[in-house]
Amino acid sequence: MLLVAAIAWGAFSFGAVYDWAYWPLALVLTAVASVGLFVPPGSGFGIRDSGVAGIRGSGFVGIRDSSGFGVRSRLRALTTSTLVLGVALAAVGAAVLLQLVPLTFDLLRSLSPETMRLLEQLDLQVRSGAASTHPVSIAPALTSTGLLLFGSMALTMFGTARLLSLRGAKSVVEAIVVVGVVLALTGIVLRPLFTGKIYGFWTPIGEGDPFGPFVNKNHFAGWMLMALPLAFALLCGGIARAMHGVKPRWRDRLLWFSSPDANRLILTGSAAILMTLSLVLTMSRSGIAALTLSLFITGIVVLRRQRDRGRKAVALAYLVLVAVIVVGWVGAETIVNRFTQTDWTEFNGRSGAWADALNIAARFPLAGTGLNTYGTATVFYQQHDVEHHYAQAHNDYLQLAAEGGFLILVPAAVALVAFVAAVRHRFATETSTMAYWLRVGAVTGLVAIALQETVEFSLQMPGNAALCATLCGIALHRAPSKKH
Repeated sequence: MLLVAAIAWGAFSFGAVYDWAYWPLALVLTAVASVGLFVPPGSGFGIRDSGVAGIRGSGFVGIRDSSGFGVRSRLRALTTSTLVLGVALAAVGAAVLLQLVPLTFDLLRSLSPETMRLLEQLDLQVRSGAASTHPVSIAPALTSTGLLLFGSMALTMFGTARLLSLRGAKSVVEAIVVVGVVLALTGIVLRPLFTGKIYGFWTPIGEGDPFGPFVNKNHFAGWMLMALPLAFALLCGGIARAMHGVKPRWRDRLLWFSSPDANRLILTGSAAILMTLSLVLTMSRSGIAALTLSLFITGIVVLRRQRDRGRKAVALAYLVLVAVIVVGWVGAETIVNRFTQTDWTEFNGRSGAWADALNIAARFPLAGTGLNTYGTATVFYQQHDVEHHYAQAHNDYLQLAAEGGFLILVPAAVALVAFVAAVRHRFATETSTMAYWLRVGAVTGLVAIALQETVEFSLQMPGNAALCATLCGIALHRAPSKKH
């Protein structure tokens, strides 16, 4: 459970936004990933070749192999897509490394004229003529930090995928939900007690709008957006297998409600409600919007994949119940006012930040300013709301374009396509009810955070990035032969 301990550390140490928090996090994640990648394979590492018959008995509709290709062909395609993903991520790392290679001024000027113009203002050695070379990155130390953290998260994704392929994902997901419950309670309890200091003693560095242990409420919401779908997945998987083997008599069904399985379902359902409540209490517009998308996706999957009408009705009724309880607690008028009082023509002031990011990306199209250097670039190129310094673009896609240029964007796009293909093949070969739902939960969490990243920068918090990498591992893992 060292992985879960690292995730908890990342969340409760203010999102691991400070160097004293993210370096230990990166070291632990790298250690866990190394174990996952190099542990000798066991007998549970293979895919079950039992088809979908075993899951139909539980009321779950499996994915049929209707493409005309057999399991071996699918595995070959899956291996290829996973290999492409690994190569593409390695290419992203190599591209960042290239940003750190010292270049002569003549070569640097030919590759990125704007970089030389900026360095003449930023770097005293360049300006005085004391230096004859400089990397593409305008702040090499920051880019080096970004590269090391990126490498740690990439290794975490693959290491987690292999560990879960050996041991199953359910216990890890359950532990993440427990962390989510504690985090939710922390946020709810600290909310009315907040007097400017997190935990009552820590004054955030710089501007922020804290919630719970996070310096920014949107980043708390981002963490919950990734963890909540896992709780919903545990519940849907449990409903799909509920009362399996129980005789269809009222007495036997009533007795089942006193069983450990029933108690586990009730606890999971309660945990999801508490986590949802904490997210909505942040009043994060991006978080609430992405949460709505998560509930919608989960509902659609329930409609399509739960064949038994009773189980389908229970799952959908629960999702509605979550919405009703949370909205009733917070107040529908409060939530509506939060959205209606926003200046949507300027996206609450973000349009200017996006324009600045596009401007920087246009000035550094080939190789960018260097990973993790956006805050340095905006010192010179920020044009909107100049009373405040925008160290982030409030859109991670635009910020990546500004920091990486085509050098990083191209392999990153290939990695994304390869990841989608790999996960799609995992779904196509899945034979485990619970593993299917956990994969749905992981993918839903990734979609939710991807939506929030269009207006926020939650994944720039190493604690959130650690959870995101774990979700990627859950989405990529292959269910062991034994049931989970």
